[in-house]
Amino acid sequence: MLICIDSCVFIRAYDAPQSSASSLLRLIGPQLPVVVPRLVISEVVRNLRSVEQLKTFHRLFVSPSDVQVIGLPVPRNLIARYVSLGLREKGDAVIGAFAEWMQVDTLISDNRHFLRELQGSPFQVATPEAFLSSREQQSAP
Repeated sequence: MLICIDSCVFIRAYDAPQSSASSLLRLIGPQLPVVVPRLVISEVVRNLRSVEQLKTFHRLFVSPSDVQVIGLPVPRNLIARYVSLGLREKGDAVIGAFAEWMQVDTLISDNRHFLRELQGSPFQVATPEAFLSSREQQSAP
């Protein structure tokens, strides 16, 4: 399973260490690899509040890492498709297009636009809470 995590989830994980977003980050590993566009990294770095949060965030990318940052440009035709769904061209449409381009199974976000507008996309969209709940149900006997 390959997931993409939106910047709002990373930020909430560091602002609220007991949150489901923080629990999600603790699950990242060989069984739950993550791929994110460089745009997400930039937004998280811009919004974290302390040097300690930044250090902890950057530890996710130390080799060997199960978080892959993709710096390549997302195909314009995919971005245009997500703009046509009502997402903002400079942010949300890029992330939606990225998730499709990278063939992720799930985009994890608290963004209400993703949760509302991307139903029926080639990947699932879930909040951290919903994703964790789904994983628990799948692993229950």
